Amino acid sequence: MEIRRQRPIYVCATRQHVGKTSVSLALVSHVTKRFGSQNVGYMKAVGQQCLRVWDKPVDNEVDDNDEGQYVIIDKDVKLIRDHFGLSHLQFADMSPILIPQGYTRSYLDGEISYDDQMSDIRRAYLNIQKSTRMGGAGKGGGNQSSITICEGTGHVGVGSVVGSGNARVAAELGADVVLVANGGLGRTFDELELNRALCMQYGVNIAGVVINKVQPDKYDQTR
Repeated sequence: MEIRRQRPIYVCATRQHVGKTSVSLALVSHVTKRFGSQNVGYMKAVGQQCLRVWDKPVDNEVDDNDEGQYVIIDKDVKLIRDHFGLSHLQFADMSPILIPQGYTRSYLDGEISYDDQMSDIRRAYLNIQKSTRMGGAGKGGGNQSSITICEGTGHVGVGSVVGSGNARVAAELGADVVLVANGGLGRTFDELELNRALCMQYGVNIAGVVINKVQPDKYDQTR
């Protein structure tokens, strides 16, 4: 069966707390209903707020001797994997890079390399592609489509200090970006323009913009 792989969608925000995770949840909800959960991938390539989880072999693994291991992941990864039943994905692939306290200093001191980070992100994304292809096989017949939703961290430039800014990672994955901004006029437009400029620098296509948290009496004006 032929798998038609859609370009990944990378969800970024103009700043913190504008609803990026809510938009990511909405997108994952939509694509799981459209393509089936087994054909959907999710990744938070660079995370910050961490938790420890047990990562057991995915459903399509055949090695019964591999019982799993504890891994540290971004908290949003567990939320989305559990809520949408993305059991065909490994936690470790969904959260390849974490930036806890002290990480930036280690990077600047040369203890962590840019190439290693990018290799981890690429490897994780390829594993997700493989898992969605295997997960969707044999379900319904005919052509199948699969897609991966990538959630960024903060605004487009977050992570740049360690060479893994959102725009750069989106370019590495060949993803289209969806920008999320708070409702308004002047400030909203200014923040969108700043983030758009960085996407343009890395040759990243902006597929759409979501204006979130619009006051009801300002809806027509904002639209």
